[in-house]
Amino acid sequence: MSEYKEALYKLIGERIKSLRESLNLSQLELSKKLDLSRSSISNIELGRHQIPLHTLYEISRECDVDIVEFLPHYDEVVSFATSDVVDYTKFLDSSKLEDSQKEKLKDYLKNI
Repeated sequence: MSEYKEALYKLIGERIKSLRESLNLSQLELSKKLDLSRSSISNIELGRHQIPLHTLYEISRECDVDIVEFLPHYDEVVSFATSDVVDYTKFLDSSKLEDSQKEKLKDYLKNI
């Protein structure tokens, strides 16, 4: 179960980061809007910090998106949690990101 929880927060964090970057917001700028530290934003985006629901709502409000944009489907989380080598392509293709955003994420993930 801990792998599932870890995967869930990593996926949510990746979606937050992707959206933030697409809006050309730095972590510092977003943190100021939310009255959080920049390191808190970083930890949320990395999936190290379990984002409180109210904070997720605040991020969705600040970024002008529906909160469901951040929430992966159950199957995505299970797949992510149980995969030894994560294939991000399926995840990215199922997201509502623009093609340019998907390509940036794919390039970034290849370099990790």
